[in-house]
Amino acid sequence: MFRIEEFSSLEVAFDENMVKDVDHVLIMHSYLRGKRIMLHVHPEADEWVIASRGHFRISSQGDEREFDLDGGKVIVVYYPAGRDHALEVLGERMDYFVMRKAV
Repeated sequence: MFRIEEFSSLEVAFDENMVKDVDHVLIMHSYLRGKRIMLHVHPEADEWVIASRGHFRISSQGDEREFDLDGGKVIVVYYPAGRDHALEVLGERMDYFVMRKAV
């Protein structure tokens, strides 16, 4: 099962998902069609995938969801610590953020 929320902008998505006055790690990824982030787990870190553009598929614990975003909204996918997850880029290019609380 996924926890996926939609927001009107990156600013709102970050504001709603970051804990105030707590350090976070923010990584921007940019990948081309066919890139696969293989199934993996972060045993001690919650993770948020934040995207507004791109055609991609996510999977976690046997469930899959596909998105084709054109910048009109931002989605945030939350993976609690210990949950397996993967991502595959289906479109030409995907730029997205991964956010974790600093450990």
